Amino acid sequence: MLINEFIYKCINLIIVNSLELNYQLNMLYTIQFNLIFFVLVNIYENLAYRWYTQNSELLALHNAYRRDIKYGHVRDQPQAMSMLKLTWSHKLAEMAQDWAQHCVPRRSNLTMRKGSKWTYVGQSIALVPKVREAASLWFEQHKNYNFGNNTCEANKTCADYKQLAFADTTHIGCGYAMCRHLTGLDKLLVVCNYGPGGKYANRQPYDPIYPEDPYYLPLI
Repeated sequence: MLINEFIYKCINLIIVNSLELNYQLNMLYTIQFNLIFFVLVNIYENLAYRWYTQNSELLALHNAYRRDIKYGHVRDQPQAMSMLKLTWSHKLAEMAQDWAQHCVPRRSNLTMRKGSKWTYVGQSIALVPKVREAASLWFEQHKNYNFGNNTCEANKTCADYKQLAFADTTHIGCGYAMCRHLTGLDKLLVVCNYGPGGKYANRQPYDPIYPEDPYYLPLI
């Protein structure tokens, strides 16, 4: 009888301890889950904020450069008769982000740019340390562009500048990805899509205004 009672108490003790252990494990799992969830939410919020900030900066820089072009503040480039202000397009940004993640430093084919409301979507790509430097890099190509002849300087490019300055473009969307294997450095591949794109290689990006005064000099 004593042995049976002892066994019964042992079994009860094991059950109680097991229940307590399960409770503690469940509490531990709950704490771990909440901690992981909290960390992931913070990471997501930080990434989303950085993405929003950097893309807002790209949009602002594009519009600032286009404003300078419009008012004749770009050296060796004429004033524009009109230059539309760019608006952010989430669809163009989504397409740009998809291509950026491929880490291929060249423009995507036209098929991959379909799916938006524009018949033709232009695209510019840059490999830079900081996202904002992409817009500056493309704008600096104006030094290679002869507006009067609509030609680029030999062995240099100006296609990205022409797209940035294309007067009829109304929307822009960009994406970027870290692509260390391309250069061995911490550089970002920045992709910007434009709608509608400036696909006319044989024409200038905007209609110029040439003042009648031969001594006129644009503001620098």
